[in-house]
Amino acid sequence: MSFSLWIDPSFGASGDMLLGAFAEMVSDSEQALVPLQDLGLEDWKIDFTETLRNGLNATKAEVTYGEASTGRRWSEIDALIKDSSLPAQVSEGSRRTFLLLAQVEAEQHGVTLDDVHFHEVGAVDAILDVVGTWLLRFALEDEVGVMDEIAVGPVGIGSGSVKASHGTLPLPAPATIGILKDCPVTNVSTNSETCTPTGAALLVSLANRWGNMRNGYIRKSSRGAGTRNPDEYPNIISMVLTEDSETHKSTKTKYLIETNVDDVTPEILATTVESLLNAGAEDTWITPIIMKKGRPGQEIKVLCSADDLQSLQDLLLSSTGSLGCRVIQIDKTELDRTFEAITLYGETVNFKVGPFGAKPEQRDLLRISEKTNISLRQLTDEANLVFNQKSK
Repeated sequence: MSFSLWIDPSFGASGDMLLGAFAEMVSDSEQALVPLQDLGLEDWKIDFTETLRNGLNATKAEVTYGEASTGRRWSEIDALIKDSSLPAQVSEGSRRTFLLLAQVEAEQHGVTLDDVHFHEVGAVDAILDVVGTWLLRFALEDEVGVMDEIAVGPVGIGSGSVKASHGTLPLPAPATIGILKDCPVTNVSTNSETCTPTGAALLVSLANRWGNMRNGYIRKSSRGAGTRNPDEYPNIISMVLTEDSETHKSTKTKYLIETNVDDVTPEILATTVESLLNAGAEDTWITPIIMKKGRPGQEIKVLCSADDLQSLQDLLLSSTGSLGCRVIQIDKTELDRTFEAITLYGETVNFKVGPFGAKPEQRDLLRISEKTNISLRQLTDEANLVFNQKSK
């Protein structure tokens, strides 16, 4: 299975909005956020509540803490995360987000990275928003499997001005503009901040691609709520998890063992094929060929994994008396398949089910045919009829 996460920040983005959206997407957000305790921050709590924004349900993440909001230097935050026992991928993602913020702040204020001092972004709630979002991002992946991509749509940008530690700033905030350089944006008709620097940095560091949702089947969706509830627009960020609509397939490395023979009897050839299959070969087949001097012969081929390669070579050579064989490494594309069973004449018939149809196992039908004297063709038709009725 192949999954893709699409984030729609067309009405803006902030750390708490992303935290809320990911929390709604994950089955047990409380358990997923337990590693936040390893950061060494004191007297904090995260609550998730269901709320409405312009009539739409969304999850609101509320971070409360007792520490006075004095801010921190970038180097302090980086060391705080680096020295924690967070999972490596969470630590790397969180540090990347804060580094992006620091680089833009350094450029905006003409200072070095070590001199960057975060005010709002350095507070406990911002740290928990960022690290919590990364924890939930990978918790989601633990539930559904590796996500091929995280795609982000155009970011909603408001206008006006906002009061910050540096005084009154125009909107979008200079840091937000710097972070979103070369990223698609869209206008939100409001005189307020819709995308914060923290929200922008999280989007940029999470995104593998900017653009529309990938084609597929929608499996999950969520919305994270911002603090304000304006009348002009829903103050939310949306997420949609899709499963790839293309045929599910995977490519695996296999090995092909080949040998040519012209002096092996049909009885030995048949026994050799059966022995190879019983010994772990994924497939074995024989092709008639014309060998040197115009003699008719057979080419025996064995498909196998690396684990069985040596033992099957030995078995092929000993069974046929051949003096050598060829080994070729190949890429084998396999479609996803499942197995289901039906009952026919009191016997179990297993079906191999793939993206384009299902087939009964021949050996099961042969067993029933021997017991009932019903032809294999009739049993195949009956088995398919029972399976199709069961699948409706």
